[in-house]
Amino acid sequence: MILSSEEEEWVYSSAKDLGFLEAKVIPLTNDPNYPVYQNWVDKGFHQPLEYLNRNNQFRENPKLLGEDLNSAFVFIHPYPIEFESKWVARYAWGKDYHSTMKAKLFELAENFQNKFNSLKEHRVCVDTAPILERSLAQQSGLGWIAKNGCLIHREHGSFFMIGCWLTSFKVHKKQTPASFHCGTCTRCLDQCPTDAFIQPGLLDAQKCLSTVTIENRNHIDQKFIPHLNEQVFGCDICQEVCPWNRKHHYNIENEYLPHLEELLRMPEQNFRDYFRKTAMDRPGWVGLRRNFLVAAAHQEDISNQLFIDHLDHPKDTIKITAQNILNWRKDK
Repeated sequence: MILSSEEEEWVYSSAKDLGFLEAKVIPLTNDPNYPVYQNWVDKGFHQPLEYLNRNNQFRENPKLLGEDLNSAFVFIHPYPIEFESKWVARYAWGKDYHSTMKAKLFELAENFQNKFNSLKEHRVCVDTAPILERSLAQQSGLGWIAKNGCLIHREHGSFFMIGCWLTSFKVHKKQTPASFHCGTCTRCLDQCPTDAFIQPGLLDAQKCLSTVTIENRNHIDQKFIPHLNEQVFGCDICQEVCPWNRKHHYNIENEYLPHLEELLRMPEQNFRDYFRKTAMDRPGWVGLRRNFLVAAAHQEDISNQLFIDHLDHPKDTIKITAQNILNWRKDK
């Protein structure tokens, strides 16, 4: 079935009502950006994120995700602001965006069917399906893929999340892909504390502080400790310095978290309760404690005793990190 203009406009209007910034629809085809992605994976720059090299046939051709899928509505949604913390990347300032965005898109899909009853097949995707969301957004005209790898919208900057609703509708009109507007600016590349960008748009994931603090299941290597003074969960530096985000900065007026020593002296259960139902459960409570230990290492009012006390922790991830911190503090 061909998507009607009434149906298309209803989706856009309903998306705004649900809090999305903007939406576009495009036909599903072989992804023109897939060869760049495959080259990145072939060179091993995705490591240690092995899941990024699985089910690549769907990244190349998202139509394969369903027998009757023909199009994709692409949505951008502002970051949550349920709490504020200088230690946490902005996308995690609230409930887990996977569940909140999915709930909104499922609500939109259900309301659509109740009104039009014209969908043969559909699928909601929020950062977990093997598709290239940023590429779909770029093709739809919602923004361009910048030198830091983020999608940038001329009006909204890059502090937003992307979700997709794949549908059985056939869409004949094609959107115009967004043009590139980074110019000669290299602030995102220059300000990366670990030099994680091999070249514009090409990230070495194992050097990225988001990988180190979120995906890493082991201890924090001593070489990263000097760079993790405020990056406890993720890293926003390459977005913070971007001129396109100049008018989208967040002022932290009320720090969500207590003093780091107080946080790290809490019983384990209390510590876990602080982060329950947030986006920060990805590294687990062990990974979070490890990360906060490294951040505490940069606080001059916190003595070595805090780290010494963690040398007897039952988890090697924390024990080794605590020892690396003590070594770093001694050497610096």
